[in-house]
Amino acid sequence: MLRLTLNPDQQLLNRIKSNDRTVLGELFVSYKKMVVKYVCGNGGDASDADDMLQEAIVVLWQNVCSGRFQLSSKLGTYLLGVVKNKWRAELRKRSRMTGAEPAADTADSAESSLDTLIHDEQAELVQRAVGLLNPVCRQLLLLFYFEQRSTKDIARIMRFANPDVVKAKKYQCKKRLQTALSKMLAEE
Repeated sequence: MLRLTLNPDQQLLNRIKSNDRTVLGELFVSYKKMVVKYVCGNGGDASDADDMLQEAIVVLWQNVCSGRFQLSSKLGTYLLGVVKNKWRAELRKRSRMTGAEPAADTADSAESSLDTLIHDEQAELVQRAVGLLNPVCRQLLLLFYFEQRSTKDIARIMRFANPDVVKAKKYQCKKRLQTALSKMLAEE
């Protein structure tokens, strides 16, 4: 008997859909360290990090319950992206209220902010290009690059004959993604 198991992120999303509120605490505990590291490294403190994580979990909950959420990366990646956006907005708000530059606006952090912005724009472009791929390529690339699954796992999940087929298909899908990205960049 073939037994299908969901990945842990999908299990959490299913619990949210079923209105299981115990998942809120689990999400908070699971991702707190990552969020504290980001917020404290960008001019905030642990209290700010807690606030940002709570807001990100609320956004996730609302999007999942509304049906607008589609898991296209690891859940932690999604939550950190929401936290980054909310933290940047909070820093802008604080700088307007005090009339001063944000605390994180030193020469080093300005460069890292620019790097972050460039990275975010590139990630958004790649995400849009992945969305243009056929479902098989999309799933294969997401499993390999975002969920960091082995070719053996992917072969099992996607019912390919063996890991070598996964490698060949991944190569083809990666080429399709590069073509899609090239077209998108040419249009901009």
